[in-house]
Amino acid sequence: APEDSVMAKVIAAVDKAQTYIHFMAFSFTDDALANAMLQEKNQGVTLGGVFEARGANTEYSECQKLLTAGADISLDGNPSTFHHKVIIIDGTTVILGSFNFSANANESNDENLLIIHDTSLASAYEQEYQRMKLQSIIPTGSECTK
Repeated sequence: APEDSVMAKVIAAVDKAQTYIHFMAFSFTDDALANAMLQEKNQGVTLGGVFEARGANTEYSECQKLLTAGADISLDGNPSTFHHKVIIIDGTTVILGSFNFSANANESNDENLLIIHDTSLASAYEQEYQRMKLQSIIPTGSECTK
């Protein structure tokens, strides 16, 4: 990013989900990506994610939108910065890199992102997602706060 239309490629991968989408996000503020995930959720795909707590409750974060729509959303439970930028799709695809799920990453920042189709790698990242999910905190009420 920004010269390779990276977000469009991420959304295209999300659009192919059949079973589940799991993500871990330091910053997730991109409306189009959240809408694509919710469209898949509305078609029966399980959607879950862990957000970095700092910034999850801002007006730009997609946390509230996903939480309100019934996605399995939680906040990181560690005392350090949760700096993950990963999407796991159906146990076959992993999207990762320095690319935050934001317009700045897509349009302004010099970022990298890989979309890897490998079940072994997807399994390893799914294990990390499950480990982080166990440590995470369910948001208070309907807001993305601890």
